[in-house]
Amino acid sequence: MNNNERRNLLVFLLLFEVLGEKLWSWDPAQNHPCNIRRLSLGDEDDADDKLSTFFFPEGRVPPLFPEPLILVPSKASTRNADFRKRTAYDQILDQFPHNFTVTLSSSNALSEHRRETTLRQYIHKTVSMAVTTPDQNSSENWYLFGHTYSEEWQALTRHYELPPCQTCREDLCALSFGIGNRGSGVQWHVHGPGFSEALHGRKHWLLYPPEQKPEKFHKDQSSRQWMEFVYPQVDPKPFECTLNPGDLIYFPDEWWHATINLDPYTASISTFTTEHHLDRFRDEL
Repeated sequence: MNNNERRNLLVFLLLFEVLGEKLWSWDPAQNHPCNIRRLSLGDEDDADDKLSTFFFPEGRVPPLFPEPLILVPSKASTRNADFRKRTAYDQILDQFPHNFTVTLSSSNALSEHRRETTLRQYIHKTVSMAVTTPDQNSSENWYLFGHTYSEEWQALTRHYELPPCQTCREDLCALSFGIGNRGSGVQWHVHGPGFSEALHGRKHWLLYPPEQKPEKFHKDQSSRQWMEFVYPQVDPKPFECTLNPGDLIYFPDEWWHATINLDPYTASISTFTTEHHLDRFRDEL
């Protein structure tokens, strides 16, 4: 390496240390587009319509609705205020035993790797001190999501108010809690329908219809990498929107979707619904 190359490398490293995220073209800290229909749970003016009007007279999302939706609470809403308080960064550890163990999943499309750590260590080291950048593959990143069904987790999630949908009741839903740092998330994948609610921090969602597989993604590529290197060239762009705390998204059955957490402490909860074979319990709804 000659002197010029050495000097350029030192300048780059200095810039990286000083500017950090600013070196990447897609910055999680910025605002991002939303092209998904927004329905207000109250009287918000910035929504496209009211949930109660759009789904009159039920006022709830019907089973197997074919498009994604963003549900926006009113500014005065107290919906899940207690649950958000319990899951805040400075409160969530108090909801569990001191050395409570959690199972982390790799952030790739199949979530095919697992490892265990304590919740305390995960929050203090992984979430508080780390940022997931586009030079990291999803198979190298660990994410708390999907393994939150133990009695301890259920004791917490029983305080959660379910989304406003016609099949949203305890015996027809499964809840999954997630915590990630800025830039983390899950790569493109598909599964059944449901909802996800942002509790703390912002979370960006990307979706494509079932017949439109996202371009140029590998299962071990991270969502952050896809946004940095593929998103600028894709056409058409995906459905996308950022959830702010209190916002919910409805993701339809078998739609491709990926997520990226935008803030240092991003917590969310997903509700996986039972919307097929409704003839078995339609009279009870």
